[in-house]
Amino acid sequence: MPRSRVDGWSEPLVLKLIERHGGKRPEHILEAHAERLLRESEQDTLPVDVDLIASVLGIRRRVAPFGFAGRIYAEESGQLVMDLNAEDGEPRRRFTGAHELMHVAFPGFKREARYRADTSPGANPRNREEEYLCDHGAAALLMPRQLVAEGYRTDDGLDAVEALARDAEVSLEAAGNRLVSLSPTPAAFLVLKMTHKPADTPALRRGEDVPERLRMRYGTTSNLDLYVPRFKSARESSALCRAWEGWSTERGLEPLPGGERAGAFRVEAKAYGADENRRVLAIARPAA
Repeated sequence: MPRSRVDGWSEPLVLKLIERHGGKRPEHILEAHAERLLRESEQDTLPVDVDLIASVLGIRRRVAPFGFAGRIYAEESGQLVMDLNAEDGEPRRRFTGAHELMHVAFPGFKREARYRADTSPGANPRNREEEYLCDHGAAALLMPRQLVAEGYRTDDGLDAVEALARDAEVSLEAAGNRLVSLSPTPAAFLVLKMTHKPADTPALRRGEDVPERLRMRYGTTSNLDLYVPRFKSARESSALCRAWEGWSTERGLEPLPGGERAGAFRVEAKAYGADENRRVLAIARPAA
């Protein structure tokens, strides 16, 4: 029987997945699953054709205005069905489709529908283990390791993020997360939004005027002993805040929000989107 925890993993399906594959790291299992799907569908260039992969697997794909981002399940006949939300943009729908294909790798997925409610890559934290791993596998499917290594580098900053997003037909966040996660050198990808921190909630409920600040939504790091806390605010004079104020790329030599002990980073930041979708994306590399 699987143990209650294995190397920090605790969800029953994840533990069964690890057991089925002889104790391998679940990220590696999902990467191998993605690589197998790519081989079976004979795809070795960008953009990856998610619809073709679903067809090769015998999955019937339906796109309609569902009340969720996506799901995959088996009908009583055994026919696999993937439902995707027509109201999502194409990059988000592609990522959701790739995410749903990763559920196939988990034991017993045919016995229940799996839903994806949040279409933003990086939105699934580590404590939602199956969803987090499906995000990881989706990125591996849409942005294969070898193709990313051959054509894109964190040294090229946000230009590389934009190029990978364009070529792979994925969101900027998905491209930035994947690029940094595969970086052979220390790097971080940051996503920030103007918002309140959870501790502001009581004051807001009392009707107090609490200003929003540019805060961390999440961060991805590679080859760094660094934790970037959510909701940590950026310094007002930082390249991150300067990027929020305009549309140009801003650069600075500065610590990351909440990461002062790690020293200075070379930060390149830019704002994207409008209204509620406006956010600041940044690539950061240690100065030393």
